[in-house]
Amino acid sequence: SFPTRRSSDLLGRGQVADLRSFARGMRPVDVGLALTESLVRLADAFQRDTGIAIDVRMGEIVEPPAATAQEIVQIVREALHNISKHSGASRVTLSAVSEVSDSRALRIAVEDNGSGFPFTGALNLDELDRQRLGPISIKRRVRLLDGKLRVKSRPGEGAKLEISVPE
Repeated sequence: SFPTRRSSDLLGRGQVADLRSFARGMRPVDVGLALTESLVRLADAFQRDTGIAIDVRMGEIVEPPAATAQEIVQIVREALHNISKHSGASRVTLSAVSEVSDSRALRIAVEDNGSGFPFTGALNLDELDRQRLGPISIKRRVRLLDGKLRVKSRPGEGAKLEISVPE
């Protein structure tokens, strides 16, 4: 059987979105922009390219060094790419804030209402490694930043990726 016109249009749009996302991922991170501005631009491009609604919530952020900001943008870029490619989500929330507790940390979260991971609950970086779960390059980048990663999953309801990077 041949694909219908509608299904081939959807397939074509999906391939175009994948290609745009790939090309955007190959570009260097915007140099000279504040982290907040880079994340907002990334979110706008994600929504435009994928049609997935994204709610951006930026709190007060202490600007990290440029190399750290670039890694953070790459982590968020990959998280959004994975959501568009694998989750089937229709809605995403991206948040970032600098927090002061016992120590200062930049906290970033990417949450979606998609299919989730194949586990229920929350796993940290070491637990993800032991179970061979989670995005490899995101885990590598978080370690490079001496950060913490936590993935919360509700299969069929979505997932939340939380990153904490010391300031």
